[in-house]
Amino acid sequence: MKIFRTPSLLLLTALVIVVGSCYSFTGASLPAGIKSIAIPLAADNSNFAQADVRQQLTDQLVQKFTRDGSLSVRDRSVADALLDVTITGISDQPIGVRTGEELTNKRVTITVDASYRDQKKQKTFWEKSFQQTADYPISQGLEGLNAALKNAEDKLSNDLLLGVLSNW
Repeated sequence: MKIFRTPSLLLLTALVIVVGSCYSFTGASLPAGIKSIAIPLAADNSNFAQADVRQQLTDQLVQKFTRDGSLSVRDRSVADALLDVTITGISDQPIGVRTGEELTNKRVTITVDASYRDQKKQKTFWEKSFQQTADYPISQGLEGLNAALKNAEDKLSNDLLLGVLSNW
C-alpha cells in the first residue's frame, strides 16, 4: 500500500512538517519595549498551613521565565514589566473513595490572582485568576501533599508564562 500517491502530496506533507516544526511562540506577542520582567515573591492570602508554597511558586516562575529566555528576569527597580502573583486559595480535598467509604486520593487546588503590568508606561496588560490541581494518594501523606503542591505550582507557572508571552 502506498501512503503518498503523488510527488506533490509528498512535497506538501514535507513542507507542512518542516514549517510546523520551526514555528515557536517565543516572544510572539510581547508588547513593544518589554524586554525584562520582575517577579517578586508571591503573596499568600490562602491561610494554608504550608508557608513555603509562595516561595516555591515564585522559584518555579523565575526558573520558567529564565529557561524560556523571551524576557530577562530582573529586579523590580529596573524591569520593564512586573508579574505580581497572590495566592488566594489552597485546598486539599478528598476525591477518591473505596468501597466501605475509605478515602484513597486527595486533590490539591491552588488559586492565584495575577497581574501583568508595563512599569514604564504604568499600564496594566491583564489581571486574571488562574487555578491548577494535582492529585495524590492519601497513603503518601505529607510527602504526597508536597509533591502534589509542586505539581500544581509547576502547572500554574506554565499558565502564567504562557499568559505573559501570549499577552492574553
